[in-house]
Amino acid sequence: MSEIAKTNKEQKVEKNKKRWLVYALVGILFGIFDFYFQQIDFGASSLARVLAIFGIWLVPLVPIALYEARISRSILKPALASIFTWSIAIIAYYLYLLVGLVFIGQASRPEMHISSTSDPYYWENLQSAFLGDIGGGIVEWIGLAIVGGGILGSLIGFAYKVITR
Repeated sequence: MSEIAKTNKEQKVEKNKKRWLVYALVGILFGIFDFYFQQIDFGASSLARVLAIFGIWLVPLVPIALYEARISRSILKPALASIFTWSIAIIAYYLYLLVGLVFIGQASRPEMHISSTSDPYYWENLQSAFLGDIGGGIVEWIGLAIVGGGILGSLIGFAYKVITR
């Protein structure tokens, strides 16, 4: 009997790991998508642009929080899943920015491309970009992921519990 229970417990742990890997994958893909989405010229008012830029972040959060609420029947776990997914998306966004600067190249920052390694200031420029633009951006937006993802994930988890009583 204990072997069966252990097997069931191991299966639940495996499903849990897979679920969080999916959340991480969604975060990575969304972070890269958002990198390009931020560059779209909406041709709309400033308010519409701000709503689109921030509203798009609900696209990965809502389904993940709802799914986690349904699976876990918890208010905390959808919040944690939302924080995790948004945090991974932010890290992916900024790491993709670094990859774009170094390997793909950007017309406004040619000194950052890997072909410029012979420049005596290349490594200093790269360090400055990594610590300032990349690290600073991650630190700046992770706070929003923690607070905003926590609040929205909790609200979604709470709403799901109330609706499905």
